[in-house]
Order: sequence, then structure tokens, then C-alpha cells
Amino acid sequence: MDPYKYLKIRFNPDGSLIRYGEAPLLPAAPAGEPVVEGEDEPARRIVVHSNDAPLSDATGTSLRLFVPSGAGAGARGHGTLPLIVYFHGGGYVLFRAASEPFHNTCMALSAAVPAVVASVDYRLAPEHRLPAAFEDAADAVRWARPHAAAGRPVFVMGSHNGASIAFRAALAAVDEGVELRGVILNQPHHSGASRTPAEAASVDDRVLPLPANDLLWELALPVGADRDHEYCNPEAMLASVGAARLRRLPPCLVLGRRKDPPRDRTKTLVQALQKAGVAVEARMDGAGYHAMELFKANCAAEFIAQVADFVRRRSSAAVSSDVIGMSKL
Repeated sequence: MDPYKYLKIRFNPDGSLIRYGEAPLLPAAPAGEPVVEGEDEPARRIVVHSNDAPLSDATGTSLRLFVPSGAGAGARGHGTLPLIVYFHGGGYVLFRAASEPFHNTCMALSAAVPAVVASVDYRLAPEHRLPAAFEDAADAVRWARPHAAAGRPVFVMGSHNGASIAFRAALAAVDEGVELRGVILNQPHHSGASRTPAEAASVDDRVLPLPANDLLWELALPVGADRDHEYCNPEAMLASVGAARLRRLPPCLVLGRRKDPPRDRTKTLVQALQKAGVAVEARMDGAGYHAMELFKANCAAEFIAQVADFVRRRSSAAVSSDVIGMSKL
């Protein structure tokens, strides 16, 4: 297969990419969009407001903020809504915070918890190779610092390569003394120079075929780096981080799917966290392939329910609808 054609990318003369097959970019909706929460009758109708706000003027990054209102946001009494700092997927190369699948995921998550979701529009490779996305994650943690200091339950979360960015954000929070209530890693995207059994079996995977996976890493890693670099191989990353630093991480929810090519690497990460004494809830037996929650409604509902349950349990403060971010809407 031609991985460029599969990913719908081609190079410009200056080395930047043309991304010609991506999902539509949705505008923010300050006036709000309705979300029907729950399948049982009567279902809850929650309005979620969204707006874009700058993160770093120096790098041109931004956040898309999602804030729920209505019955769901006010149902838990006085206090503050949890804040989830979210990183989208796309192999470090594709998609934006405004891309339809990830915009809709954040909408559903904001309504279901309920929570404020800050989706980070981080820099993409190869125009900005790693560690650019990890630096943007550290900026997002610094943005969240005053909210954590004020007692708001703060979480970092990511899907696919965004889960790997979220893990780096959690380490940045440890280093900078920002209190997190939890870390949510949905199908973290790692690899390595030697194929794991799951990777070897993914040559013609329906979502993340091996040639496309290899190309994504070639575009994302620093020039000249191989897939045993610490930005890619979890064993190298864990050796660099060390057990003492890992031990300071908050409870983690790690989600995986039975046919996900990176799943063997995810198991390595989970085992290291457990060995370091981190409280880990690992649910690695989700049905289907990589990123199925973006394609199948039943997988999406299960995914949102798992995350919402974790955030609720790890948020000790009561919440109300006068949330941060409303002044920016």
C-alpha cells in the first residue's frame, strides 16, 4: 500500500504537508449545541457551549473550551465542575481540536460527566516535530495550574497519540507541582524498532496499517531518530523518566482494544506504572480496532461512560454551573 495515499497527505516544496482528506473542521459554538445524554427515557438534553482561546502566543497554539449548561451541569450542587485537559489523536500529523470526530467527543464528554473540557490544538508534525507537541502539553498544564490551585479537580486525557501527549502532560504536572486528580490514556500510540506480535499482525490493519504507522513515526520523530527513541518506545521513555518520578503520578485509567496495533506497548506502560505503585485501572479488552470509538456509536457510548465514571469517582469536590471558561465564551 502507499501510506501517503492512505493517510491522504503529500508534501509541499517547503517540506510542509498538504492534508487533503481530513475530517471537516467545525466552528466553535458560543451559543451552545444540544447534546442528548443517556439512552433511557426521559433522556437529558444538555447544551454545551464552546469557544476558542489562545494558549501560547509564541507558538500559536490554542484551546477549544467546552462548557456544559442546563440540567446536567447543575445537578451536582455547589462547587466547581471538573476540568479535563484533552489531547486529540492523529499520529502527531493529522487533525485539529476543531476536527469533527474530536470536537464531538469533547462535546459528549463535557455533557456526560459533566465537566469543562479544554481541547488542546497542539502543533503538528512534520512542520513541528516532537517534542513540540510535548512542549505544548506543558503549556497546557501551566494554563491549568490556577484552576488546580483553586481546588478544581483537574485531569489530563488523550486519545491515541494524544494519550502519549497526555502522559507527558502528567509528567510536566509532577515536575511543576500542579495537582492532578487523574490521568486518562485511551489507546496510547507507541512503537519501537522491533515489531511486537500485535504490530507484526497489523500489516493490513483496517485503521492503523503498519506502513501508515511507520510513516507517521517517520514524520513525527526528530530527523534521524529511529523508533527506539524515548518519544516513541515506551521502554526508552520509562527508563528516562524513572520509577521515582512515575510514583508521583495520580491514578490512571488506561483503555485499550483487543485489535489495537500498539496494545503490546500499552501493556508495557501499564506494568511499569503498577510496579512503581501508581493506582492503575487498566481496561485493555475493548472490542474492535484502533480508534473504534470514533466510528461506532456503541463503542463511543462505552468509552464516554468509562471516562465519565472515572472522572466522577476521582472528583471529590461538588460542582456547579458557574464554571471557568464561561468568561471566555
